[in-house]
Amino acid sequence: MSREPSSTTAPPAEAAGSAFRWLLRGSTVALSAVALAWIISVAPDATDPAVPQIAGRVSRGERYELDRLRRIVEGNLPAARRLCSAKTLRELLLLQLAIADESTRAGDLRQADIDADGVEATSRTLLACAPTEGLGWFGAYWAEIRQAGFGPRTAGLLGLSYRFAPHEAWLQLIRAPLALRVFTAATPELKNYAAQDFADLFQARLFPSAATLYQAAAAAARPELLERTCGAPQIDRELLMHFVTEKGLQIRHRCYPFEDRPDHLKE
Repeated sequence: MSREPSSTTAPPAEAAGSAFRWLLRGSTVALSAVALAWIISVAPDATDPAVPQIAGRVSRGERYELDRLRRIVEGNLPAARRLCSAKTLRELLLLQLAIADESTRAGDLRQADIDADGVEATSRTLLACAPTEGLGWFGAYWAEIRQAGFGPRTAGLLGLSYRFAPHEAWLQLIRAPLALRVFTAATPELKNYAAQDFADLFQARLFPSAATLYQAAAAAARPELLERTCGAPQIDRELLMHFVTEKGLQIRHRCYPFEDRPDHLKE
């Protein structure tokens, strides 16, 4: 009896297992490709983790080399815009305001114009992402008043900044000096807001900062600022007077008749 030739065809179960292994291998390759594409697409949207730290230091008055701040802004702003990240946009706008303020003080008009345009653009982007962001309205005010001066439109922008962020100390430190300079032209509401900025810093016992605001204020605003301190303990008023005197200014007000003051300064 002759034998039947053996078949070279794999059993159905073995063939199915081999096909399944190839399917898994192909899926793994495909998933890896998708993951790589996702990483490539997301990587440009990652912002530098140092941005919040530097923004916090700038808000406290620390100074950085301007070119370094510009590089930080340029390196992180595109991603913040794409992600509509209000937090990062706020931090970058704070850096841009510091840059623009320094270039304006330096008298470099061309660079100041460029920096002011950057403040305006980022303010618009921030407000598109977060319409109630007080710093965004302040940035819009800063850019507008530089171009058009103080008027109804700029007063409205400043008012919105106060409306949405009336008591944020870090914002008060940069907003109040500008508001107090236009005190005589401001509406009663804006005058009250600006004086309250000063009062908040005084009540927080940030006397050097309060003295700086007093120095920046228009002469007509100073009596109103001091009125906000009348109910404070005498030691607090003495400390304010100390820091104001250090700036070469004198206080003439009914709430400051301390015994160590010359008679001609008492009212």
